[in-house]
Amino acid sequence: MSTSRKTEVADHLRAALTRGDYKPGERLPGEEELAEQLDVSRATARLGMRILQDEGRIAIQAGRGAFVADHRPIVHLATPITGGSDSERFDAGYQPHLREAGYDQIDEKIKVSLDTMRPKVARRLRRGDAEDGPHGGLVVIRASDRFVEGSLWQSQMTHFPFSIANNTPLMSPDRLEQGVAAVLQELGYREDWNWDIVGARMPSQDEAESFGLGPGIPLLVQERVAYDGETPLRFTETVMPANRHQLLYSGGRAPEELLLMASDVNIFER
Repeated sequence: MSTSRKTEVADHLRAALTRGDYKPGERLPGEEELAEQLDVSRATARLGMRILQDEGRIAIQAGRGAFVADHRPIVHLATPITGGSDSERFDAGYQPHLREAGYDQIDEKIKVSLDTMRPKVARRLRRGDAEDGPHGGLVVIRASDRFVEGSLWQSQMTHFPFSIANNTPLMSPDRLEQGVAAVLQELGYREDWNWDIVGARMPSQDEAESFGLGPGIPLLVQERVAYDGETPLRFTETVMPANRHQLLYSGGRAPEELLLMASDVNIFER
């Protein structure tokens, strides 16, 4: 099967980006120049460039041209350290890290609600339909949206069984500066192990608008369930644009300054 001409254009640009011929933020050749280089029509060159735009590799700006996407993702510390992960410790972890990356306007909005347990949450927390009497199907939900320079940057939602979170600081919309794990420990629960699953999916139209995403940029979704022995304590789902985040995991006794040590790591480096 022959390769279409627009695919040849996309392959040409993709190879140039992989070689590092163009730096992040640099303007690419225009449609007319690209068409002349590859002996194709301007319409074909335009279609080839749109393939790269759909992949999130370039950004096409009306009246200005096409530019290399600036992939400088922020490290998201997925591994819990003393006091919780960086996203749980907003003032001590998440916010300073973003400021060091050059961002000034950083804010967090927290909402707490009580709801019935959806099937997905019940499966993660291993709760059946007929469990624990009148409150067995209820969960306390702490939702945290983090904004950078006015745009939604990361969204995190944690579900706690009602029997654990009821009438505790977990139901307060205030920030838990010491982290969720520390609050649970004060309540007599120890997070002694957890499992994570990480995947990528394309955003819905509402999500793309909320996060300010261009075409072709997926969302990273990190799910974590934490346990005390065999008892699930919480289910946390974090949703973040893939072009702005990279997840950092560690093993063994990692130091608390792990996030700073890895702050200059970039998976898009060549």
